[in-house]
Amino acid sequence: MLDRTNDQKNWALTAAGDYLTKTYVLPLLTDQAFREKLIEEHRNNPIGVAGERGKPGMGHSPELRRVLDRFRAAPMQGKYCRVCTKPDEEWRIGIFSGVRGEPIMILNEAFSSEDDCEHAIFVKRVEEFLDAYRGR
Repeated sequence: MLDRTNDQKNWALTAAGDYLTKTYVLPLLTDQAFREKLIEEHRNNPIGVAGERGKPGMGHSPELRRVLDRFRAAPMQGKYCRVCTKPDEEWRIGIFSGVRGEPIMILNEAFSSEDDCEHAIFVKRVEEFLDAYRGR
């Protein structure tokens, strides 16, 4: 079997994403004080609030948006999601298989609010992201 070409491997997009991550996202997370500031900002406003009737929303800082945008660009396989297991009462973290139609794996830890669950996902992503880039 022939090796896949760089086009088939989506090399250009992967290389560009990696460059942008190392240049603009990684420095925000490797600085411990700044990372803690971003984590605290996310804890206080994990989802953000959209604007309403001409009033601006309560969004995130440009730096936190940059980190969140990078996390959102990750492939579906292994990506975390929020799963409501008891309506308006309990949420858990789910993990996508990356294959359409396959069930989401649900983790054991339960949260009493959507915001707490969303923030736990963010913290997990930060830790895994740093582990992945430190190993390079």
